[in-house]
Amino acid sequence: MAASQETSILLQVKLKIREFYQSYLDACNGQDWDRMQQFYAAPHVLVDGEPRTPSQLIERTKSMVAGFADWRLEIWHFTVDGDLVYVHLKLGGTHTATFQGVEPTDRRVDTTEFALYRLVDEKFVEIWPMLNMEAVMSQIR
Repeated sequence: MAASQETSILLQVKLKIREFYQSYLDACNGQDWDRMQQFYAAPHVLVDGEPRTPSQLIERTKSMVAGFADWRLEIWHFTVDGDLVYVHLKLGGTHTATFQGVEPTDRRVDTTEFALYRLVDEKFVEIWPMLNMEAVMSQIR
């Protein structure tokens, strides 16, 4: 196979994975909890090496959204290496409800997250998230 043909195939695969990931973010941003289930491996996903059920992962997302009614995730940087997906996200929303004991401030909160995902058969099987929660909390205190 010619090098240019291999490059074209790799680019197509990466584009397909990015579209898959954007679909995941669309489900998160749309608070489509049922649809989010389809992205996670069953019976569990390893998160920082610890097993979590899809329901537990969705509850974690719900807890963020509950404090920030307009919470949105947006891809800043994205790359794929084999079955690993590297993502740098911008996250933000308005603090409209009690979050981790802090009463609503109506302040706009923005932060970033780096996450590494292992993807097998279009399912997340492992996730290593690094959300800058300190930035979130400092903006609402």
